[in-house]
Amino acid sequence: MKNLDGYKTTWENDEVHVNVLFSAAGVGTTILLTSKFTGKLMLLDVGDGTIRDLLFSLKNSEFINEIDLIAISHGHFDHVGGLYSLFGFMRMLGRTKPLNIIVPTNCKEAIEIIRGYKELYRATLPFKIWYHEISPGSDFDTDFFKVKSYPVEHYSLEYPSDSEAEILEPALGFRVQVGETIVAYTGDTRMCLGAEITVKDADLALIEATQTTTPKSGKRVHLSIEEARNLGALAKQYLLIHTIPEVK
Repeated sequence: MKNLDGYKTTWENDEVHVNVLFSAAGVGTTILLTSKFTGKLMLLDVGDGTIRDLLFSLKNSEFINEIDLIAISHGHFDHVGGLYSLFGFMRMLGRTKPLNIIVPTNCKEAIEIIRGYKELYRATLPFKIWYHEISPGSDFDTDFFKVKSYPVEHYSLEYPSDSEAEILEPALGFRVQVGETIVAYTGDTRMCLGAEITVKDADLALIEATQTTTPKSGKRVHLSIEEARNLGALAKQYLLIHTIPEVK
């Protein structure tokens, strides 16, 4: 891949710092929200390399006890690939606080990673891992982050390409409230009503923009840059993420 800085970006106001630690389609996406009032952290998706990117951004390992919530948009590997190693890092450094994780209902990949880790280390895990399957339209609040979920449409490539059925991944977009600030995240989606509702009037919208052009036909998996910009116009400000990486 070429200059990795092209896959990272930040945004902030008086209430929250948003750090897209890394986001490239098919590689990994991890987004870090930091409450400026409390110092508490929330992760939106946990792609491969999450620990490295957290350490590079935060400079030390004290963040392990400040992660209040993780929200997984869907189960594809570039959005959950760092989850197992993050658990291991927390265990190694002795996290004790319970960890809450929200996942779409029937998001098998994330659920199996969580269950598998808990089973493997059940006798020596110093902190509780609680996962919550949430359906579209559900809310999930902690003391520091208030989350609303919306259904988005992400066609699954795990099924045969010649299948006539259009099978969608369990996938959610999120609106996260920190103080009075709303940060929206589409996850992976094609253009749909749920994506529009997710980003509308948000202070910041993080929008995937995987496709360079808008396909005229076929099963739609991702947004094009043009579609992502149209969605972004619904928010107060927006950032385009999850682009296809350039490989030398």
